[in-house]
Amino acid sequence: MRFDLDGLDVFFPYDRIYLEQHQYMRALKQTLDGGGHCLLEMPTGTGKTVCLLSLITSYQFANPGAGKLVYCTRTVPEMNSVMEELATVLAYRAEQLGLQDGNDNDVGNGADDDVQMVDIEDVAGKSTRSNTEDENDTGKSNEADTAAAGSTSSNSRRKKKRRRVYRRKDGPPMGPISDGKGAGGSGCLALCLSSRRNMCVHERVMKEADREAVDAACRSMTATWVLDMAKKNPGSIETCPYYDAFHSAGEATTLPSGVYDLEELKKWGKERGWCPYYLTRQAINHANILVFNYQYMLDPKVAKMVSKELEAESIIVFDEAHNIDSVCIEALSVTVNERGLEQATRSLGRLSSEVSRIKASDNQRLQAEYQNLVNGLVDQGLLEAPANDAGLAGNVLNADVLNEAVPGNIRRAEHFIAFMKKIVEHLKSRLRTVAGPNGGVQSETPLAFLHRMMNGTSLEAKPLKFAYSRLTSLLRTLQVSNLDDFNALT
Repeated sequence: MRFDLDGLDVFFPYDRIYLEQHQYMRALKQTLDGGGHCLLEMPTGTGKTVCLLSLITSYQFANPGAGKLVYCTRTVPEMNSVMEELATVLAYRAEQLGLQDGNDNDVGNGADDDVQMVDIEDVAGKSTRSNTEDENDTGKSNEADTAAAGSTSSNSRRKKKRRRVYRRKDGPPMGPISDGKGAGGSGCLALCLSSRRNMCVHERVMKEADREAVDAACRSMTATWVLDMAKKNPGSIETCPYYDAFHSAGEATTLPSGVYDLEELKKWGKERGWCPYYLTRQAINHANILVFNYQYMLDPKVAKMVSKELEAESIIVFDEAHNIDSVCIEALSVTVNERGLEQATRSLGRLSSEVSRIKASDNQRLQAEYQNLVNGLVDQGLLEAPANDAGLAGNVLNADVLNEAVPGNIRRAEHFIAFMKKIVEHLKSRLRTVAGPNGGVQSETPLAFLHRMMNGTSLEAKPLKFAYSRLTSLLRTLQVSNLDDFNALT
């Protein structure tokens, strides 16, 4: 149905609406009009998703300056469900706009019931009535009820009205929409984004079992130094043909209007020989609707790589919002245990061996990195690394750190490794104290923890602000592809 809600033309892909859904959408509209925040609650199974998508996409259509819709979900199945519902909503809107454009005169005379605007208050009121009546009442039903319910018999009870949803027989229209004016009748572009494991189409990489292995295999074929080596000596090292084609196409790698779930993105990319993951990363800035995991918005380390380009006026929706607190706690918490510290020690040992090897074979590479660190993080390019090199999750730095030179005591690779070893040994000592017979639960403020660390290691606090970026720089200089082996250090 298409109805007017407080002056907003709403496209709702069902033939009737519950009173609760009407109240829900009205509250959403009031929030969008006011430009504030809103917390809404509805029971499971009452159509929250279709209400959100119908109201917000209709609001975007009526107000082009409203910004992107960013819909955050918890899991990939939930993401796919949202994309399916979104495709249905936009297909219905395109249908209604097409009917309106072709039958303006008929709509004005009320000849087309699908396009005619309805009184939402009247429809919402009808939805609360019983859907069954006695035989004597059947003949008194009005034409609208009869049409919505389907065929009825005067000699039997009316069947319960079924909600019509405007879907194609083979499911909602996914992928590029070339009919008319594109998706939603307005050229809308809707994308979802997930990890490499869920979007990769390279046959060898897809055989890897877990996320870390997929990421490592991808970086081993797409990192900048790998591409440079392959360019200098063709055939000397394996690269990804999908990423190579995507990179070569440049500005031509655009997605046409449509609704793309993960399968459609993989299908579209594979047909054209382009990497779906990097294609989607590039297309985010041009999309009207984005659907992805909570982490891409809430975790500062991940959001820096994905959500930093989103305009401030975007409409952000957190589905199943009762999980937000646990997601935020997880994103901003650090768990230190004995196993992780032992892995950090081994990682530092590997870095030390690799640095010694590079000093013997290509010392100029380390010298160039040192000079870049003297110039500061911005000049060195750490903060704007290519997407195919950004392996470790990004950190969040204060403005006063960005243009500052990296402290001298961690500029040289061997000095930085020695610095990190002292930190790891201090944490091991603290852990043994807590786990010992006289240990127990201890609570400290961050400042107290830092003060105790500085006293115990005789290190300065300032280099800690640069430690993460210094590690990222070193891993890039050493041309390490399997970055997950060094996650214990982050």
